[in-house]
Amino acid sequence: MRAPESEVVMLNADVLGITQLQSGGFPAVVLRHEDRVLFISIGLPEASAIQMALLEEKPPRPMTHDLICNVLAGLRACVTSVVIYKLEEQTFFAYLNMEQLDEQGELEQALRIDARPSDAIAIALRLGCPIQISEAVMDEAGHDASLLRPFLDSQAEEESEEGDEPDFDSEEDEETPE
Repeated sequence: MRAPESEVVMLNADVLGITQLQSGGFPAVVLRHEDRVLFISIGLPEASAIQMALLEEKPPRPMTHDLICNVLAGLRACVTSVVIYKLEEQTFFAYLNMEQLDEQGELEQALRIDARPSDAIAIALRLGCPIQISEAVMDEAGHDASLLRPFLDSQAEEESEEGDEPDFDSEEDEETPE
């Protein structure tokens, strides 16, 4: 029996980056909450959109996720959080929590919009809103972050040497779980 939604525990997550889980496979976005990581397989366009947001790169013309953010702003709506709430048949489910304000800046309506996790993450990164994962999803599909320690340690060394942002396109993903 499922707990009422008010009792569902949500975990705040950070986006570590994009990786490829197996050679020739699809990319995956890597999310971390404390000592746990979650890999979500995504498509190439979404991986590119997430990577651009992580690097704070601005395209010369708005991409789809930028367009969505612009439309939301025009409608006086803001995304308050992104929630990855379910895993069913190896598919993750997410939604955007949004608030739309009236002309006086008062809350007109609160909305929950269904979204693919990859699109929701790309939007969250552009808007700087929190990304949350249900504890049940993390328990079911999460991995111990220590599996990434060699990868994270090498990235930290490179970052301290170069002073640049980490490059998550590294080939050091052989130790990451599938």
